[in-house]
Amino acid sequence: MSDTMLNDPTDPNPALNRRKLLLGGGLGALAVVAAACGGEEAAGPAGTGDTTTTAEGAAPGGDDVATAKLAASLEVLAVNTYDAALKAPLDYPEAVATFATTAKEHHQAALDAWNGLLTSLGEQEVTTPPSDLEMTVNTAFGEVTDVPGVAQLALMLEGIAADTYLGAISSIANPQALELATTIQPIDMQHVAVLRYVMGEYPVPDTFADTSDAYSG
Repeated sequence: MSDTMLNDPTDPNPALNRRKLLLGGGLGALAVVAAACGGEEAAGPAGTGDTTTTAEGAAPGGDDVATAKLAASLEVLAVNTYDAALKAPLDYPEAVATFATTAKEHHQAALDAWNGLLTSLGEQEVTTPPSDLEMTVNTAFGEVTDVPGVAQLALMLEGIAADTYLGAISSIANPQALELATTIQPIDMQHVAVLRYVMGEYPVPDTFADTSDAYSG
């Protein structure tokens, strides 16, 4: 979601300003929400008791369970958003439609994996996204009128997901949860690169990934 031509070395938050410039109307509101999510919990359209991880396969602690639920809720959001986009009456180029279908399948597989881990620990599956972000995304989606608008929204969501995973990785203790987070996050970054390219932006403008758009709810 970066554009090197828009970088200002004096700007303390260039990522936010680039998103504000790229996204208008309802999509701009989503950019503000994404920036406000930095350092807090995650979410997406349409806690347990403390335990300690001591060995492979051991139940994650309360924080790990919360992280798994948060990740699953973001995957629900992504699946719902791509599904709605594919059903929208828009004239998608074949390559874009193929990407949206593939990305939806990726997010569905990630959701299934997180829910598999949760149910193996006696937790219920996550089937809904966080309500606040869902509302914002649905409002923004209602203002989308063309394929570039859908791409902008997908780019924002993929960026939130990637940053949230990256931010969570350092605190995950459970090996299974850590493996999921570290193998899903790069795929989200690849989605970001494809979307940037489709929109005419340089696909990998940043030297290092960061957590500026991480969401924590």
